[in-house]
Amino acid sequence: MIRQTDEYEVIILGSGLGGLVAGTYLSKAKQRVLLLKEKRYLPTYLKDGYRFVPFSNFSEKLIKAAFLRETAQELNLSFEQNGREGFGEEETRSENSRQMALFQVILPKARIDLFPERSMLQLEWKREFREEVAQIENFYNEVNRFQHLLKKLKPKEGIQSIFPVQSRSLIKRWLSFEPFSKGKVDEELSSFSREFREFIKLQMISWGSLNSNHMPISVIHYLLSNEEKEGWVANIDLEDMKKTIFEKFFQLGGKAEEIEGVKKVEAEGKKGFTFSLKKEQRMLRSKFLVLNSPLHHLSKLLGKKRKLLSRWEEKIEPKYALFPIFLGIREKVIPVGMRDLLVSIMDLEKPYEEGNVLFLSLSKKGDEAQAPEGKRALTVQSFMAFGEWDENSFIEHQKGVMKHIRNLIPFLEKHIEFADWDWTKGQFFCWSYPHFLYETNSEFQWREGIVPTRISKNLYFCGKENFPYLGLEGEILSGLMIGKEILKKSH
Repeated sequence: MIRQTDEYEVIILGSGLGGLVAGTYLSKAKQRVLLLKEKRYLPTYLKDGYRFVPFSNFSEKLIKAAFLRETAQELNLSFEQNGREGFGEEETRSENSRQMALFQVILPKARIDLFPERSMLQLEWKREFREEVAQIENFYNEVNRFQHLLKKLKPKEGIQSIFPVQSRSLIKRWLSFEPFSKGKVDEELSSFSREFREFIKLQMISWGSLNSNHMPISVIHYLLSNEEKEGWVANIDLEDMKKTIFEKFFQLGGKAEEIEGVKKVEAEGKKGFTFSLKKEQRMLRSKFLVLNSPLHHLSKLLGKKRKLLSRWEEKIEPKYALFPIFLGIREKVIPVGMRDLLVSIMDLEKPYEEGNVLFLSLSKKGDEAQAPEGKRALTVQSFMAFGEWDENSFIEHQKGVMKHIRNLIPFLEKHIEFADWDWTKGQFFCWSYPHFLYETNSEFQWREGIVPTRISKNLYFCGKENFPYLGLEGEILSGLMIGKEILKKSH
């Protein structure tokens, strides 16, 4: 039997935001692009008039307006709807927005609202960390100093206007002066109280997908430097954003197919890559291949080339999987002062799993696209140790999560519509499931990321592992970098 072989310039395996951005950028340049999506994987969950979207970190719910506009410009599309920034509500630097917290951090002995305005945030830490005020003041002065250095470094145009990617040659980097501190997080924060250290650490994993004490302090300064940012798009709908980009991708000639999975990918030198698909006789071939799914799901596909990925797979590994539970609750149960986004830890001495740390995202009050009138959709993300998954561990984990939620929201039982794990049980083992918190013990340069976008000749990787501390920004950034690199090589 002669198999049908479909040929493309670029094939993207996975339907994450980074790969979609790369595919759209390449389609804009008239490249033949095919994006392969997993049939089984459903990124949203609908129930009884509620709509839930699982997330990996708060950057998928809150993003800089300037960054969103830069992305739209690169892809030649508009994110504006009815004269406003799309997919959410833009908060400008007006007097009102200065008093709007980005999210809330709840510690055993403290509750802090994170304001982009320095003076407002200062009131928070003076109230909650009285004995460390002078030390904390010095810490944030270093954050301010970093902002000024960053302004001098970042050009007005190109990818580096979004993030200061290190693009100099190895020799120039070795000879030139690096203006940023080379210290590590654990070293720089060692003199602070355990409570304040955890306050900073929880902010880091709230913005990105990396858990590491070896992270360069420059990453911390970058993520904490919120005051100078023009504004934020709050309550963004990531799936709505992806839908808009998909529409542009199709309009530009890009193609997408749903598949069960890939049996094997073979590298054929100058010919590129050949795919054999599960439950299909058809073959696919492309000159360039972009992998857009968690590394630990992909390495087995490459046969003899597996070492190319396993090298990086060993450098950054999943520490926890984020495990979502969806709750339909009545508006009246929400405590006064509780923010729509919050991260909470119950016990500083315990690890993050078993419901000890939670990310909570509440749908916007009055948004009937997310929840029926007078009700709110509550998505709770908890951590499970990677690989420790069976029915008994799920049950025990669920008990720990519910105990934590009840501690945050008293009288919850009287106002709860349902608590649902069905989506999680059905989607958790899909190869497209993207919600993990990673760890690395390796040294890395923060402006270069951890996993490179180019793995080998014509083989690229795009995902949370490229710039794991940047969250959604990192995924978009890696997609744009790959699009530009492939376009340069194809010409």
